[in-house]
Amino acid sequence: MKRDYQLNKDFPIQMTCWVPSSKLAPFHWHHSFEIGYCLEGEGQFYFEDKRYDVRAGDVFVVGNMEKHRAVSDPARPSRFYFVKFDASLIGSADNELLVPFLMKTPQFVNKIGGGLPAAIAIGRLMHGIWEELQAEERAHRSMIKGLLMQACTRLVRHYATALSPEEWARSLQAYKKLSPALDCIHARYHEHIQLKDIAASLSLSTSRTYHLFKETMGEGFKDYLTKIRVHEAKKGLADPNLSITDIYLSCGFQGHAAFYRAFQQIVGLTPKAYRQYVMTK
Repeated sequence: MKRDYQLNKDFPIQMTCWVPSSKLAPFHWHHSFEIGYCLEGEGQFYFEDKRYDVRAGDVFVVGNMEKHRAVSDPARPSRFYFVKFDASLIGSADNELLVPFLMKTPQFVNKIGGGLPAAIAIGRLMHGIWEELQAEERAHRSMIKGLLMQACTRLVRHYATALSPEEWARSLQAYKKLSPALDCIHARYHEHIQLKDIAASLSLSTSRTYHLFKETMGEGFKDYLTKIRVHEAKKGLADPNLSITDIYLSCGFQGHAAFYRAFQQIVGLTPKAYRQYVMTK
């Protein structure tokens, strides 16, 4: 099973129709933002330590690099539409439509129940995006972008009461300020990159950069960097021709023990067990 989707740089959006296994899979995450819509069935959806029951019509909001996984009820397997997209598709880093994807506090509720107006509206829009992607009629990209922006607007209006206007603006500005650092990490994760390098890219002190990272991403710089490296290692493990040693060295890990410890902690499986899991899917 390969879940690491690469978005087209010219039109960075991808949509899948997916049936989660009835056996709980390892956590996965990705650089893109994501909206999930349950078409039918039941199950559970996990975000780190949060767990939500799944029913037809439910909508789920997934931030970039947010660990998540879903499992189907064996008797009534769930089926989802998932749309993944890059922030550039709907505007710049200061676009308020991104805010629901940036909320990473333990109190944030990733699920919008199927009976709520926002979920009903987003469900219709998700169907529209799927139909446009399948048909590829003239100007379909413009139509898809418009439908996606409507879906994100529905999310903004639904979550508007979760933050005060001041907190909303602060969250958006913090992400905008941190964006160059995130780009730097994604480009240099395989190097011996340190917090001082990230601080330099932002023209901030290491202390201020540490707090900005924690406040914006919900985790520290080292944890985020490690997650990026593990994410890249997962891609390598899907290729049986690559040795595990070559994989972790190419991802920036300095030694076998550090790699295995980080991978086990984040994914929930050893690298060897994960490779076997991927090969059997």
